[in-house]
Amino acid sequence: MSRAEASLHYLNIGEIIISPEPIVISTVLGSCVSVCLHAPVAGMGGMNHYAHPRLLSHYGQDEDFRYGDVAIRVLVEQLERLTGEARSTFTAKIVGGASELAGESSGLGVGRDNIAIARELLRGFGIRIVGEDTGGASGRKALFHTATNRLQVAKIGSGRQPTPALKARGDVPNLTAVERAAPARAASIVPAPARTRPLRVMIVDDSRTIRDLLKRILGEDPELEICALAASAEEATPLLQSARPDVITLDINMPGQSGVEWLEATLPRQAIPTVMISSLQLREGNEVFRALELGAVDYIQKPTLSELPVVGPLIREKVKAAASAKVFQRRPGALVRRVSGGDLDLRTILAIGASTGGTEALKVFMSGLPEEIPPTLVVQHIPPVFSKAFADRLNDMCPFEVKEAEDGDELRASRVLIAPGGRQMKLQANRSGGYCVRITDDPPVNRHKPSVDYLFHSVAELTGRNCVGVIFTGMGADGAKGLLELRQKGARTLAQDEASSVVYGMPKAAFEIGAVEKIVPLDEMAHEVLHALRRRKAA
Repeated sequence: MSRAEASLHYLNIGEIIISPEPIVISTVLGSCVSVCLHAPVAGMGGMNHYAHPRLLSHYGQDEDFRYGDVAIRVLVEQLERLTGEARSTFTAKIVGGASELAGESSGLGVGRDNIAIARELLRGFGIRIVGEDTGGASGRKALFHTATNRLQVAKIGSGRQPTPALKARGDVPNLTAVERAAPARAASIVPAPARTRPLRVMIVDDSRTIRDLLKRILGEDPELEICALAASAEEATPLLQSARPDVITLDINMPGQSGVEWLEATLPRQAIPTVMISSLQLREGNEVFRALELGAVDYIQKPTLSELPVVGPLIREKVKAAASAKVFQRRPGALVRRVSGGDLDLRTILAIGASTGGTEALKVFMSGLPEEIPPTLVVQHIPPVFSKAFADRLNDMCPFEVKEAEDGDELRASRVLIAPGGRQMKLQANRSGGYCVRITDDPPVNRHKPSVDYLFHSVAELTGRNCVGVIFTGMGADGAKGLLELRQKGARTLAQDEASSVVYGMPKAAFEIGAVEKIVPLDEMAHEVLHALRRRKAA
């Protein structure tokens, strides 16, 4: 199809259109806003149409395109995936945001806020805004030509004629001829191109039953291909060259060389992302944490046949996430130099969330903290058995107290409370005027229990600005909305940077909705947190 024959697609509220083929996208806007995004090298573009500036509910739908923070993020990510171009090369045009809502003046400022969120997020993404037709009292009809980045706008609802031009590049010719070009077609997001090949997985486990179960679980996903099976470390070593796996699942306890010993010998030569397979018994806790120290990306529980419907999707998700994760191999004992304390506001609460790669990130971070620190709450996505082992491990290496939280534990300076696996942890005021934690059996939030959002929302509600919130490496988006609420209440908010994150999922999600005040490398996080605490005391 030539660009002159580009077909017309109608875009409704809460929808996004991106197309590799040249098309024209048509929409009508009142207080809603559309961002028109263009990738100049590929000559490809896309457009969204959102109604509200931010997610209004603590537990709203993660991918609800009616909200600006979601609609803009998804538009950017999808165009980036489709084109392979860096988002910094994109250009954007913003249209809409009138004071009218459903044909009448609302007086709610929704249009103004919709425009503001577009400008804020696009700046955060490093995307240049090259044109705007926004604000005012009248609605608009907009046509966006995805291939050429041409945006046509006409005012509606007040009898005014089409506007002569955008504030920057853009124009408004006769709309009628373009509208007759093709019939309407359903709006959608064009999916990202499929991988050229599935991810190759090598399964290493001495149990034939577990090998067969993992083969069955992972084989159900067309994005995964079982490239090799090994019953021991000795069998696995020669397969590395012939099978060329993208990711490995590795049993901890095997006859002969254990999985951890094999990992220690193998990763320095071939840094292949590895997921440890554990029975999640307390006696294996130290071996799991040792594997993570050596560079393993994650760990999963050995599945049983009865658990397949529940654990199967999680195992597939973790293996696919691990394949794209970074493999970090720190020298034994190579921790961050401890930062000197003093002049800290020890009444401010430090609230922390982490997931994949978080056990090592938290160890590095806490090794850099001084003896006196403010009351600290941590949610690390972790199974029930390992949360106590993890807390005890940190307690042995830190100059302050670290413990698995118990219901009613009081917050106090130089104490770190780790949320127990399989439970939720929230902040609660106590009768003495201080705070304690409540450990509950409330349902999962964002599929997690414990959940970072569950903790952060309770901290934001009770402490307001008297908090420093931090999100470390992790898969998914748990904690992003809670961190945003903390920042909106006046708290200082930090997130680990992409370069030092094993998986840049949770920090990225938080940054992209405007929840992060500053992105910080892991080795500098202790310094930045203490700096924020000193500023709190000075204020």
